[in-house]
Amino acid sequence: MANTAGFFGLQQWGTASGMPNFAENHNPPYRIAAGNATPIFFGDLVRMESAGPTGYIVQWANGDGSATNIVVGVFIGCSYQSTSQKKHVWSNYWPGSDATGDVNAFVVDDPNALFRIQANTGPVTQTSIGRVADVVVGAGNTTTGISTMSLVTPVASTTGFLPLKLVNIITAPPGANGTDITTANNYVVVGFNNQQFKTLQAV
Repeated sequence: MANTAGFFGLQQWGTASGMPNFAENHNPPYRIAAGNATPIFFGDLVRMESAGPTGYIVQWANGDGSATNIVVGVFIGCSYQSTSQKKHVWSNYWPGSDATGDVNAFVVDDPNALFRIQANTGPVTQTSIGRVADVVVGAGNTTTGISTMSLVTPVASTTGFLPLKLVNIITAPPGANGTDITTANNYVVVGFNNQQFKTLQAV
């Protein structure tokens, strides 16, 4: 059955060592500047702001792969003092406003973490395993807070600056969406390629 596009960003899958759980930064958390008007969704890649104010994370943007833009990890929620609600709230995504003071951000930053993601085009096949790839940054779903990032076709790169490396193709359960390796928008497993705690994996 042909796959259906329904992008969901990066979903936790495991680690390269096979452990079922992996590190999410809790204490201290990363920070989002209260004035950052760009929403960040559950499952989005994030990086450190390089233009200012520095020291805060921002959503990965289309074309960000470079020597100066390095992935921090995958965003999975935040907490902040809500200006409108006048209380501390937790949210699975940063809406881009309504914070008094810095926003606490929770990020999966284990350099060996693995994630499931849907290909934007494709199909992505077995021959792409070991290649590197960027993501397409969608608008995100403001109802669910879920990312709509998807995977660009992996490439054999000598620069090594792209954020993700293809690890596996998902083929089970047979007949489920994303498991048809003959049509576009199939599901794959990726790990970090160019990440703050990981040696660059150029190929």
